[in-house]
Amino acid sequence: MKLLTTITLGLLTTISLNAKTTMCFKENHLSMTTIETIALDGGECSSSKNVQDMKKAGWAVDDIKIEKSTNGNNYIYIFKKDEIITSTIDEEKLEQKILQRLETRKKEEQIARKKEVKVRMSKDGKKLYINKCQSCHGAKATELTGNSRDLTKINFFDFKTTIRDYGLGEYDRGTAFRMLPYANLMDSRDIKNVYSYINSLKPKKEQKDLEKEIEAESK
Repeated sequence: MKLLTTITLGLLTTISLNAKTTMCFKENHLSMTTIETIALDGGECSSSKNVQDMKKAGWAVDDIKIEKSTNGNNYIYIFKKDEIITSTIDEEKLEQKILQRLETRKKEEQIARKKEVKVRMSKDGKKLYINKCQSCHGAKATELTGNSRDLTKINFFDFKTTIRDYGLGEYDRGTAFRMLPYANLMDSRDIKNVYSYINSLKPKKEQKDLEKEIEAESK
């Protein structure tokens, strides 16, 4: 059982020897909102009781550990039966602690997903930029050939509207004949991806929060 590793050993060392304890777990569970209503494996839970069932049977949650897995999260619950932990105040504090941990994990996963999206956008944008844009704007998007601008100095709104206006024939800095075919081929996703890649070419201190910038321009 992969879940019963050093985390489990660390948990067991914190449990009072005088208390009746049991350990239940659930591996690779996807939804945080259903973890307390699904049957847990191991211990007194024995794949037939969930957290609510255990509480009804007189068990209290003494601790919980949450570990990221490849297919969701791994959860370890330590349940305890003794006279001290059954007080209403203690249970309220423990439930609050669990909720805080679940909320923290949720935020961490949201941040991780945003990073994955950002990396994907930049990767897809790089391919398109190299194939369609680099010959005129240079490897670093700063080439000033003809009347072209340094693309790293343009915000998302200007970048988006310039490409749109090229496609509509409403913008020309003397290079519209070159830009028109590319502008007509790029959809909104392509524009965001290319801009994301251009943003990644800037020094770290100059890189903008692309998600916030795009969200602001969408309002």
